[in-house]
Amino acid sequence: MRFRISYRLLFLAAFIPMAAGQVLIDHTCADLDLVPPSWIEEVQDSIPSHYAHTSHGGQLTWGLYFIEDGNPFYSYVTGSSYLPSEAGAWCIFDGQETATYITPDLYWETGTGMNMTRAVLDHNPEIRTSMWCWCCQLDSYNESQVQAYLDSMSVLEAEYPEITFVYFTGNAQGTGSAGYNRWQRNNQIRDFCMTGGRVLFDFADLDCWWFNPSTSSWEQHTYEYGGYDIPAEHPQFYGEEYAHTTAESCLQKGKALWYMMAVIAGWQGTGIGESPQQEPCGISLRVENPCRGTASLWFSASIHSLVEVSVYSCDGRLVCVPFRGQCDGGTGRTEVTGLEPGLYLVKVSADGRSLTESMVSLGTR
Repeated sequence: MRFRISYRLLFLAAFIPMAAGQVLIDHTCADLDLVPPSWIEEVQDSIPSHYAHTSHGGQLTWGLYFIEDGNPFYSYVTGSSYLPSEAGAWCIFDGQETATYITPDLYWETGTGMNMTRAVLDHNPEIRTSMWCWCCQLDSYNESQVQAYLDSMSVLEAEYPEITFVYFTGNAQGTGSAGYNRWQRNNQIRDFCMTGGRVLFDFADLDCWWFNPSTSSWEQHTYEYGGYDIPAEHPQFYGEEYAHTTAESCLQKGKALWYMMAVIAGWQGTGIGESPQQEPCGISLRVENPCRGTASLWFSASIHSLVEVSVYSCDGRLVCVPFRGQCDGGTGRTEVTGLEPGLYLVKVSADGRSLTESMVSLGTR
């Protein structure tokens, strides 16, 4: 077992163009401080939800508990097999009408389960979102079984167009051949959501990444199997304290859950301000294009912003970070050297926002 600092998933989340309506919630969405309080209130006021799960899914509700315990502003309330009603709190119907431990057959995998989900939605027309969380089924499910999940969710979406159905990847605790199978099936779900404009809560990604406060960077844990580096639960989250993991892992997922709900409620994320008159990002980027092995990069950001300029290869590998430091307004300039011929992506980040530009290197003369 080993872990490495990796930027690949961060790269993908930042650079892959999303289909209309598609929302990807992963470790890059685990900073609750980025979400404006007004959108938290909007969730509490307007987005009653349905959440079905087994024990692993309890990591999300534990996360909500820890967040509220630290700051009562993030008030929520769950009802076991009923939808609670509490002003100023996010209200969640937990389970189905006749059960609280919801295996696949009780939500989407059978006709009976589909009807149980329909009953909750039919009897509680206030509900605006519905989601079901995997346990460890993806360690063994095959492609056709996962396709059945995707098909059933699509049927429910067609029947209830006013409700947002949230897709999940499965937890990343499995290793060996089981972990490899889970990785393939999670990628199947990711591909479906990316191309189809769905909302995806990437539970597995949140399992694999941990923010190291001593280095101020994200670390992704992987293990090697069959020539692949397979993402797996970070050792920082090993434990059986809460729903098969640690309190820290639950807290990370709870933050991402609030972030997702704010987006569903209408918040446009960290790249777009709440005011229509506000600049889209408050940052700018210009690259020398094409270049011959050495490229000049110009950027600007708000006064007193901490700015980072990163260069990635076309397959998502971090090439270098030519600039990381304070920006006092105006335009800054940096340079990257030694670029082999090929396509690169340059990213500038500041204040939780980012811009990217493509760049072509022709190599040295």
